[in-house]
Amino acid sequence: MDIETTFDMLSSSVRRTIIAVLHETDSIERQQLTATLALLETEGGDEDLVRQTRRRLRVSLHHNHLPRLADGDLITYDDETVSATSELDEIAQNVPLPNVDVQIAAISP
Repeated sequence: MDIETTFDMLSSSVRRTIIAVLHETDSIERQQLTATLALLETEGGDEDLVRQTRRRLRVSLHHNHLPRLADGDLITYDDETVSATSELDEIAQNVPLPNVDVQIAAISP
C-alpha cells in the first residue's frame, strides 16, 4: 500500500479504531463492531445517546469506512462479518492504535 493510501486509512479515528479492534479479534460481527465503536465514542454514556450513535455508525460503516478499508486491502467484509487481512496486521504493528480490549469484552455475547 502506498503512503497516501495508508495516511487516508489512518486519517479517521473510526477507521483507526476498526483497525485496532480487528487487530485484537481478527474477525468480528458487524453488529458487534458497531456496538463497540458506539460505546467507545460515547464512553458508555446515556443509553439513548449510545443507540443514536449506533444508528449513525451503522450507516457510516456501510457507506464510508468499510468500503474504504476494503479498497485499501485492510479488511474483507460481508453483511454479517468484518475480517482483518495481513495488510491490516502489518499497519497495526507499526502505528499507535487505541486500546479497545475492555470495550470489546464488555459486549461479547
